[in-house]
Amino acid sequence: MRVTSMMKSTQLLGNLRNMNSSIQDWQNKLATGQRIHRPGDDPVGISYQMRYDTELSRSDEYLENTRTGSGILKTMDALMQQVNDVLKRAKVITQQASTGTVPDDARATIATEMKQLREQLVMIGNSSYNGRYLFNGQKTDIAPYTSANAAIETTDKGVYFLNVSPSVTVPVSLTGEEIFGEGGDPENTFKILDDAITHLEANDQGLILADMDRFDIAADRIGKMWAEIGARTNRFDLVENRILDQQVSLKELRGKVADVDMPDAIMQLKIKENVLQAALSTGARISQLSLIDFIR
Repeated sequence: MRVTSMMKSTQLLGNLRNMNSSIQDWQNKLATGQRIHRPGDDPVGISYQMRYDTELSRSDEYLENTRTGSGILKTMDALMQQVNDVLKRAKVITQQASTGTVPDDARATIATEMKQLREQLVMIGNSSYNGRYLFNGQKTDIAPYTSANAAIETTDKGVYFLNVSPSVTVPVSLTGEEIFGEGGDPENTFKILDDAITHLEANDQGLILADMDRFDIAADRIGKMWAEIGARTNRFDLVENRILDQQVSLKELRGKVADVDMPDAIMQLKIKENVLQAALSTGARISQLSLIDFIR
């Protein structure tokens, strides 16, 4: 077969085009740090990469849920401290009012402070996190308590769960009745405060003294729920650490499949550039030859 100048030029241009395409490919890999840009780069590798990307995306969602749960529980923990402080203060002033040395007008003053403590407790019961009421079960858009009827109001008994893995959900919410007692119960925390206010205003020293033991009942109930919050917080911390460890492993596996080996990529790019330069130089010399050069 006779090789013509046109054939040589066409072959040269084809080779240069392929070489430029290869150089561009390696430049893209170095610029992005990714070895796979389209399925044809590695049909097997792309399937693994997609699988790892999906798992990482899911774990990000579970991690966000875990951190949301931790935030809710830490807020509840602070609220339990506030409730405990309110009950301690209520018991202290009740003890002061129960002694015979306290004048009648002082008990009226103590009753005024007790009313403020009750209002503070109602406000704590209506606390929210990111716009969601914490103590009304699954009805997170409705405040559980009103100032007028807190002692007899019932809260939603549903439990608010968060997914922390494909098959595991963890309860986050606590109902107001678990914390403050069932609505209408004589030992409901709001009922105890209401009775204490009534007894103080009536200047009934005997009933005031009996109220002190009822505050202990309310404090014990708070203590149990406080311990439950602490246990759930610890679980969310453990789950968060597990998810973070899992993400490290997934990113490492994905990196082995999809990330560029930088030293190798730089070396390959330099090799391609040298080959291109050699091809350009050779092509330039060959293209200058013609039939006239051989018949002189």
